[in-house]
Amino acid sequence: MQKFQSVRGMHDILPEEIPQWREVEETFRRVCARANFSEIRTPVLEHTDLFARASGESSDVVVTKQMYSFDGLDGDSYTLRPEGTASVVRSFLQHSLGERGPVTKLFYIFPIFRYEAPGAGRYRQHHQCGIELLGASGPSADAEVLALARDFLNELGVFPTLKLNTLGTRESRRAYVEALRAHLEPNRERLSEDSKRRFELNPLRIFDSKEPRDHEALVGAPRLLDHVREHDAESSKHFDELCGFLDELEIPFEIDHNLVRGFDYYSRTAFEWVSDKLGAQSTVLGGGRYDGLVEELGGKPTPGIGFGCGIERLLLVRAASEAPPIEAERLTAFVVALGNAAKAAAPRLVRAVRQSGLSCDYDLATRAFRKQMDEANRSKARFALIVGDDELAQNAVALKDLDEGTQTMLSLTEACQLMKK
Repeated sequence: MQKFQSVRGMHDILPEEIPQWREVEETFRRVCARANFSEIRTPVLEHTDLFARASGESSDVVVTKQMYSFDGLDGDSYTLRPEGTASVVRSFLQHSLGERGPVTKLFYIFPIFRYEAPGAGRYRQHHQCGIELLGASGPSADAEVLALARDFLNELGVFPTLKLNTLGTRESRRAYVEALRAHLEPNRERLSEDSKRRFELNPLRIFDSKEPRDHEALVGAPRLLDHVREHDAESSKHFDELCGFLDELEIPFEIDHNLVRGFDYYSRTAFEWVSDKLGAQSTVLGGGRYDGLVEELGGKPTPGIGFGCGIERLLLVRAASEAPPIEAERLTAFVVALGNAAKAAAPRLVRAVRQSGLSCDYDLATRAFRKQMDEANRSKARFALIVGDDELAQNAVALKDLDEGTQTMLSLTEACQLMKK
């Protein structure tokens, strides 16, 4: 008989892993709420054109066919969401969220799908938490996003390094792209196959290559920040003011001249929080400014900035950072029933304990006393509520503290009050 396995690049999140996932999600929601960000949830399926327009025809997601796309029964092309920003901006436009105030602050937690080579903390379906801040163009908005990211990571016990760069605007980058092509041209044939393709479409993406020969070709290449300072005074000023805000907020950072972003919609500020806890430096959280994206998707010019953070990668870094372990919430009580009458009453007793606000379980396999006690210990319950025919007749239970080994006869109400303490 065929044994089914999860699809390659997809993974199950097992019960024992859920507590750490909940901690990440609850921490993110708490940090976002403190900064007045509201949660948004978008469909997992969107029209393919949305991502093609948002990502740009030169992005790896589009060019290397990393998107899970298919033709629907209506003949239209649909895609499983490969990134979060485009979906959120689509919803922002469709529901006129920008009319509710000058600045819109949104956050999300949802799965992302990309057909790429699986790796440590990288799956074809992975989960991402992120924020999008729309309507504010100044460097203070960039600082707001970076401060939230810092607080989120630090509260989880993760302390990566912030890498920062400026991409200028699309217009000011054009001359730089040509200068970069001119630098790479003599070594063009020695580039990796991916970088040869990127040379034609978007040579900035060669900075992301992991191939040593590509890095050798980039030695001595013109630096984007230098180009921005010479040809784009507004972007240069924006970057300097952002650096000043980060100093005020005591957020240390390093300027990374090789830092670019994977989608064409980014402009000006680009950033990544990177960690060396998994060996080679790896990105934990990344994002940047995308002032032209809303207009590209049919809206009026609206500045925006945001980030995305892969939860799987974050959990790996957190574990490697020796952060305090996250334990599952402990079961309070386990009802152990002796005799037919007690077993018949067990569901009512369990419900009463649960309605008092405590967690409670019992043996649905209706086994003998010793097996029920074994199950109470296996479940790691703090207390066992032992009920036999004599206890039922007296409207009482034997409350056993499984940590201390002590046992007391009480009414069910008294037992619940004691367990709450």
